[in-house]
Amino acid sequence: MSGFCDRCNERTSQIVNITQLPELAAVAHLGYRQVCAPCYDDLLAEANEAKDSEGRDEDRRAEPRVKVSLKARVEGNTSHLAAFADEMSIEEISPSGLRLHTAHELEPGTLLKVAVPSHDVETTAIVESVWRDGGQHMVGLKLVEPSEGWDKLWQQHATE
Repeated sequence: MSGFCDRCNERTSQIVNITQLPELAAVAHLGYRQVCAPCYDDLLAEANEAKDSEGRDEDRRAEPRVKVSLKARVEGNTSHLAAFADEMSIEEISPSGLRLHTAHELEPGTLLKVAVPSHDVETTAIVESVWRDGGQHMVGLKLVEPSEGWDKLWQQHATE
């Protein structure tokens, strides 16, 4: 089967559908579907590296999280460099981050401006992870720097 590689965007005569391969589950959040053989090898190495470091790295979920439903104004650029500014719903917060749904395609490493008008909070966050959920993307964001407003928001919801 031939086609274009989702990872390197090169045309190749050997394309591998990796959506259901258990050995690549650790890198599924990257969103690649069909890749060339060299990219498959790179992703496999990355997935094995992630598995090896799971036990050594600090558990990213060790930080407490609270389910919320907060309206936020989110601004940034998609993976196709199209600017957007939309209202979204924050579904979960932690002392240093948040999770939300969006229809936009975002890549890990993307910087976003997040404003929560109801709590007078504005902050900048970086996309840490992206999961697909139907036509939506679930996005995990980490705050770029601590914010007094975010601390107050966290304290308010953590005590409820």
